Amino acid sequence: MFMLMTYDVEAKRTTKFRKLLKRYLNHDQYSVFTGDITDAQAIELRRELSQLMIPGDKLTEISAANRQNVEVNHLSKSSSGKGEIKRTAVNDHRSDFSVL
Repeated sequence: MFMLMTYDVEAKRTTKFRKLLKRYLNHDQYSVFTGDITDAQAIELRRELSQLMIPGDKLTEISAANRQNVEVNHLSKSSSGKGEIKRTAVNDHRSDFSVL
């Protein structure tokens, strides 16, 4: 399956989460991790996260049966900061397994 995982935890605890998630997924940006993972690996990752988490920690998991079913868009604002955001579709993840 394809998984995207983010975390929002106290700054002093981010290293623990980053190290754990990097064992299973690709580190894309700050607290964002993505990649292909088996069901068994996902269960193990959730078990390890459960042991690491404390009340107040927030983790978000988004998963899909495969990366072909994932829609990715980059949102950006013009350099002037005016106007609506620009939405650009990104499809590299569908064929390049090192992306995302």
